[in-house]
Amino acid sequence: MATWNFEWLTLKDDQRAGIRHQDDYQQLSSIFVQLAPDVLAFQEVDSPEALARVVPAEDYTVYFSDRYAELKARSQSQQLTGIAVRKGWKVEDPNDLRQIALPGFFGVPSLRYGTYLVVTPPNQAPIHILSIHLKSGCFKQTQASRSCNKLRKQFSVLADWVLEHGDKNILIAGDFNRYISDKQDPYWQQFRQALLENTSAPPDIVNVTQSVRARCKARRYNWRTQTWNQVMYSRLVDHILVSESLASRWQYSFQHHFAYHKVMNYRLSDHCPVVATFKANER
Repeated sequence: MATWNFEWLTLKDDQRAGIRHQDDYQQLSSIFVQLAPDVLAFQEVDSPEALARVVPAEDYTVYFSDRYAELKARSQSQQLTGIAVRKGWKVEDPNDLRQIALPGFFGVPSLRYGTYLVVTPPNQAPIHILSIHLKSGCFKQTQASRSCNKLRKQFSVLADWVLEHGDKNILIAGDFNRYISDKQDPYWQQFRQALLENTSAPPDIVNVTQSVRARCKARRYNWRTQTWNQVMYSRLVDHILVSESLASRWQYSFQHHFAYHKVMNYRLSDHCPVVATFKANER
């Protein structure tokens, strides 16, 4: 299982960070093939055509957020979530978790949907998977900013979803835009407390990326100076949360770190993929 925010993976030319050439796509694809996850939760992808430049269509079936059908006619690039599943695995595709998009004043969702699949690996029990991309701008703050208020509400929606599916195998992966691995992070604590308070038998959710070492080398475009700046992200915002039933099968997790020369020579992403490996489990 892997999660990867591709940073404006688009074939359109309206986003400076999304302009990539054939060599760039080949580098992204080689990283993905090297990791070879059975399931990929992805974020910031504009279209199936763009994702096919990275994820081989002959090996994976791709499920985009329901919002793709609503936005695909637009000329601007979109930041969509989705899940790619190795072919041959049984998949059910329920409706997205739209509540996490927090409808605005006119009832129109202003944020990204959570892509929801029920995936059944060979000879195993079904797993209920969410691919999410939460509100940015509240990485560690606790003050009541607009971004923090939205992120807090999104964690409440996630807690409600977990409670609804608490007796099942659950996996939530994606860009949380929050350092929830930090000790006593209030948003993580709020999420866990919501599970404890709303049921007599609360589901136990484990962050299997809690101890992952983050050292993601990347380049970010500076719009003020109109230059690319080298950066190092030493704290994790991409996480994989699982129910206790899956945590008992968890083996290890890691972040794939881009090589320095590849970061400097190719347009990769400002997120490095995060991978969690689980032992097979018979029904």
